[in-house]
Amino acid sequence: ASARFERLSQDAYLFHAGDKCNHYVLVVDGRLRVSRVSGTGREIVLYRMTKGQTCPLSASVLFSGGRYLANAIAETDAHVAMIPAKQFKQAFAQSAAFQQFVCAQYGARFCELVMLLDQVAFRRIDTRLAQWLLVNGNGGFVPINISQNELARELGTAREVVSRQLKAFVHRGWVRIRRRQIQVTDQQALTQLAAGWRG
Repeated sequence: ASARFERLSQDAYLFHAGDKCNHYVLVVDGRLRVSRVSGTGREIVLYRMTKGQTCPLSASVLFSGGRYLANAIAETDAHVAMIPAKQFKQAFAQSAAFQQFVCAQYGARFCELVMLLDQVAFRRIDTRLAQWLLVNGNGGFVPINISQNELARELGTAREVVSRQLKAFVHRGWVRIRRRQIQVTDQQALTQLAAGWRG
């Protein structure tokens, strides 16, 4: 009853890094991405939120204090419910079911962030790119509509790095590139690379 509902157009910001957090966020419809941007403008996606999911960053800030450490941007037109901090904390204290819901969402996102950290810190960019192309291209059967800037954001690296690596993949016959589209042409080679095989 206390929730405030807000509609966001595509590319609109729900919050910016540095904003004060006054609400717990629940996505009613649409898709949003939460990402960090470096001082040089490099962006890395931390996680996405879709229908029925919540923003663990908002829960974290509400419990610990401080301000948002990332941006939340609508990737499609979106509809979100904003539960005020006071009512959120009351519900969390009084409802075991709500506690379980919030903690389950938080735990799932935490695992995703650990996996992201593992990839960025410990895996080479060529293996990460190969894995991303296989997952998002359905093993090579579906062309991927994405720009090199967007792909760099997904991988948390610079556009120049992605461009250089894609050119190497094209040279080896592993992918074919058109404007805003990548088609996997050698699934086996990318699978071996993604698994860490070196030949």
